[in-house]
Amino acid sequence: MQESSNVIAGKYEEIIEKIKNFSSEYLNDEYKNICVIAAETLFSNNEEQFKKGKSFSWAAGIVHAIGTINNLFDSKDEPYIKVTDLYKAFGVSSSTGSSKSKEVKSLLDLSKENKQWIIGADKNKESSKKHILDEKKETAVTVDDMAKEKKEPFKFVVDKNFIVAQRMVDYAWKQKNYKNKAKYATEALGIYEDCADAYIILSRDSSLNNLEKKALLEKAVKAAQNLLRIDNLETAEPEVFKLKIAEPLFGAKYSLAVHLWKNGEKEAAIESALEILRYNEHDNLMVRNLLVNWLLTEEKYAQLKDLLEKYEKDNLAAINYSRVALLYKTNKIKEAENALRRAYKRNPFVVPYILKQKRVPSTLPHMFKLGSEEEAIKYFSLGFEVWNDPKIIQWVKEKKNDFDIINFK
Repeated sequence: MQESSNVIAGKYEEIIEKIKNFSSEYLNDEYKNICVIAAETLFSNNEEQFKKGKSFSWAAGIVHAIGTINNLFDSKDEPYIKVTDLYKAFGVSSSTGSSKSKEVKSLLDLSKENKQWIIGADKNKESSKKHILDEKKETAVTVDDMAKEKKEPFKFVVDKNFIVAQRMVDYAWKQKNYKNKAKYATEALGIYEDCADAYIILSRDSSLNNLEKKALLEKAVKAAQNLLRIDNLETAEPEVFKLKIAEPLFGAKYSLAVHLWKNGEKEAAIESALEILRYNEHDNLMVRNLLVNWLLTEEKYAQLKDLLEKYEKDNLAAINYSRVALLYKTNKIKEAENALRRAYKRNPFVVPYILKQKRVPSTLPHMFKLGSEEEAIKYFSLGFEVWNDPKIIQWVKEKKNDFDIINFK
């Protein structure tokens, strides 16, 4: 794995070197810089594609793609080069260069409208402003107003060492025994010290005590923040949390939250989970499945009410059955009955587990479909404490008997 990662990193370095050499001889620093950023962006987000094709083909494709939207092949502009000369300089055929260029354009969404890839866009800002004001004097809209409405595309360049380290740690997760997982996780940290997943793996060491595990998980959170170059989540650019490289941060905070909950630090666990939902709008980790049960267990009903309102249209069993429990526990029995009907209609498999007619199996499903028994098992494995009350169990049993089952088909 180490060898494979080094090959990929070496290929990336070759591409950058070829772009720099070509730019120094035929172009200028502006072209060089924007082509290097393009290469870094491609490598960060499309590593699988980078495995295919030779380094000089990628270098030619990147320069050609950037060149086509910056008039590089127009003899009236400077710098200028013939397309055939560009291909010749990189040692590729016209068909190879053209094909790679199209691939780069597609991956980066290159166009003249995408100002991120236009050379000299900042230099043209003042002249553009004057032109707009001259053309639109009859309106009250200024360039400054427009700038507030439409921001420049958010840019974030990832250290290539992180990419190599992350591939190493991805391989570590696939290992069957902890010893091998730890070996590759340690190697990943040797390549890039702010590899959050590596610390998470090391925290799984059964020989560590709870404080040592917590320390490693806190390191994981800090490493993820360092990767994103943020000290405080509240003051960070909102766009950074939408990037794929923000996933290690949410994963680290999730792992820390679960550890805190298991070890009695329930307030801290809830706060960590809430923070994930605050910044990870899609909640791809399904933190809400855990959080609704934690809030019910700790009787934080006001916070739970807010959370359920946020996910009002969510069809997850955890959301719908937590709404039932909240309404029942706050003595809104009629509303709780209606909520139970809706929850039962969306996933009837939960009720047998509530009534203790079924037991959660020792092996939990990794994935599930909405409305399935797998979802019911996953939910109840997390929320059984909520339903561990003879009164609410008896109430559910009575209501189920009253339901007209035909209405649920």
